[in-house]
Amino acid sequence: MLSSRASLSCLIALSAAVATCAAEPARDSTTFTVAGILLPSHDINVVSPVGGVIKRILVEEGDKVAKGQPLVELNAEVQKVALAMSEHEAKSIAAFQAAEANLRVKQADYDRQKMLHSKGVASGADLEKAEFELKYADSLLIVEKEKQQSRDLRVTLERTKLEEMTIRAPFAGVIIRRLLDVGESAEMQKPLMRLVVLDTLHAVVYVTPTIGMSFKPGTPGQVAVEGEAGPPRACKVAMVDPMVDAGSSTVRVKLDLPNADGKVIAGSRATVTFDLRAAPAAPATTP
Repeated sequence: MLSSRASLSCLIALSAAVATCAAEPARDSTTFTVAGILLPSHDINVVSPVGGVIKRILVEEGDKVAKGQPLVELNAEVQKVALAMSEHEAKSIAAFQAAEANLRVKQADYDRQKMLHSKGVASGADLEKAEFELKYADSLLIVEKEKQQSRDLRVTLERTKLEEMTIRAPFAGVIIRRLLDVGESAEMQKPLMRLVVLDTLHAVVYVTPTIGMSFKPGTPGQVAVEGEAGPPRACKVAMVDPMVDAGSSTVRVKLDLPNADGKVIAGSRATVTFDLRAAPAAPATTP
């Protein structure tokens, strides 16, 4: 089967030829037919956000996967140790408790010096020193609180890093290619496998700009799949490219084709027939 990019390249030439031969429908024609190709509605390479050695591959080619389903596990022993260390540090509250106790001591000392100073027993210097030590102890407690918050954030960071060692499906679809194997190195942003959505296909056709202007999202069409028996399948225009392809002087039109039963194979060639009576008239052009 051709790749989606190669198929599109062939399609441009094929559709351009069709569009040139039948640039405009006959005046009394109520339908317009153009050749096209059926592509997955989504077609991506699943990549790893981090580097690592592949420990397990949890899916095979042809498997249907759900959104969020684990696909690949990287070796995560280092990340597990880092998480355990950060969790241990976050649970340690000895320094925080010591700072709290020190603050209570300095508060009591300050209160005592303040009482003695009011009775003329303690000097102003003693009271000022006790006040300074109280403020310093309060600052030390604030520092310990901030350190604890930092340790909690470190746990969150290490847990996120560990979760990234399991690559999950970004959406529901079908795995059609495995590009690496167990034991190989998965580099950051390097493709691991190819994931496509086949429940809905995109019928892609190229038409002349004049015809393209007569379509809008929702315009109905009928798809006849090459080699498939049975009546044509209903589809609707999803997008009309606002730019003309300079090489072929055609406009790309993409249609949504429901394929819940999976009977239509992506990459198949097809013809799309439009009922021009159902399409809005193209805007008039001024000379």
